[in-house]
Amino acid sequence: MPNYSAVRAEYTEALPGWQLVKRCVAGPREVRKYNEYLPMPDPLNRSEENLARYEQLKKRAMFLNVTGRTRTGLMGAVFRKTAEVELPPGIDYLLENVSGDGASLEQLCKEATGECLDTGRGGFLVDYPKIDIPEGQTSLTAAQTANSRAYIHFYPAESIVNWREDVIDGVKRLTLVVLHEKLNEPSEDGFEFVEKDQYRALMLLDGQYVQRVYSEDSQEGEESIPKDKSGAEFDHIPFHFFGSQNNDASIDKAPLEDLAEVNILHYGNSATVEESGFISSQPTLFITTDIQPDEFVKLNPNGMHIGSRRGHNLGKSGSAIMLQATETQLARELMKDKEQQMLMIGARIVQQSNGAETAEAVRIRYSSDNSVLGTIAGNVSEAVRLALFDAQRFMNGEVDEEGTVFWLNQEFFDQVMDAQAILAQVQLWQQGIIAKADLRTNLRQAGVIESDRTDDDIDADREADAPVLASEPGSNDQQGSVDDEQ
Repeated sequence: MPNYSAVRAEYTEALPGWQLVKRCVAGPREVRKYNEYLPMPDPLNRSEENLARYEQLKKRAMFLNVTGRTRTGLMGAVFRKTAEVELPPGIDYLLENVSGDGASLEQLCKEATGECLDTGRGGFLVDYPKIDIPEGQTSLTAAQTANSRAYIHFYPAESIVNWREDVIDGVKRLTLVVLHEKLNEPSEDGFEFVEKDQYRALMLLDGQYVQRVYSEDSQEGEESIPKDKSGAEFDHIPFHFFGSQNNDASIDKAPLEDLAEVNILHYGNSATVEESGFISSQPTLFITTDIQPDEFVKLNPNGMHIGSRRGHNLGKSGSAIMLQATETQLARELMKDKEQQMLMIGARIVQQSNGAETAEAVRIRYSSDNSVLGTIAGNVSEAVRLALFDAQRFMNGEVDEEGTVFWLNQEFFDQVMDAQAILAQVQLWQQGIIAKADLRTNLRQAGVIESDRTDDDIDADREADAPVLASEPGSNDQQGSVDDEQ
């Protein structure tokens, strides 16, 4: 029986880091489910009292979700503008329904970009419906393929458990990908579900793409050979990796892992500070008396209560003092400590600034983040584009590379354009160096023109306006007046 659930060593080594980031992104409630991130004060003491104290320690500890907030900010920077998309006929349905479940292409890219930030890895599988060509036909008609569509499915890093690349004819090619899937099978009444494991093996056997699905019910695997609408088999695996560094099958470093590590350390420091603050801020009574211990118990059978409703017998001579940490000073120190921790790990939530920063200063300060984010946006865009090519191979039989455009936004900051810069752009247009469309594109990127206003919208509004007396630069009327003067 094939060992279809085998896992690569690189996957096992990287998995704890992926889980750490995803738990941090999920927030405090998810992090507190695991005892590995907050050390127990007395790890050898397994008594109920010590375990109860540990649970209280976790409740008091504050997990400031800097990792999740940073991820949200980076995602917002990429998707602050819509992606540049142009799809040829035949696969234009993918724009609104890319995976067959109603998810749009933009939503698929958001999932992929977020996964790449979390783990530095992921992939797209182009899945084809099974179509049987009737005898006597060499290809399927449009009516026979009307409801048969290729879809693109996203797989996170944790689902890609095994893979292999081999050199074929001097080229490194993907020859195996194993995807771990979770299936929810309903009970007889339909109100309960049983989770089952399924493994989808994508293989390249003798130059032919073969797919096998393994499960507990089918351990030998159910095999299928995907074909395009003409009945031709595929000579490659239609699975495309994307990563934080490049798009090969190797595992890249998770961009948010370093931040998550510091976030967890801050969580541990917070637990220590909150625990010490909780203990030292409690009023503690100290007494001195000449009463013997047994006599003291008789006089105070319920212990000594703190308050003014009853008195206490301290014997012929005795005194009592109350010690308590200064509450306001302790609270200030706790707040300062947390703010400094946020600044140290690069949080953009609380920032100390001596004055207004220029846009260039902000770009320089975040240059490392931008370079990583730009690489991720480019890698995801390239993987999506290759997946769109494979969808075309099934739907259209051929690939229109020039007519297939997909590129995620990489302009993470608004381009500031002052009046002088706008005048310079107009002069370039007047001199014929750039076209009017280029001028308007630059003005859109700078925010001078709204990004959703097309050239047709602008021209339509201009026609509705009152006529301009002066002719446009470069027009025939202007040229004629210049000739008359000469």
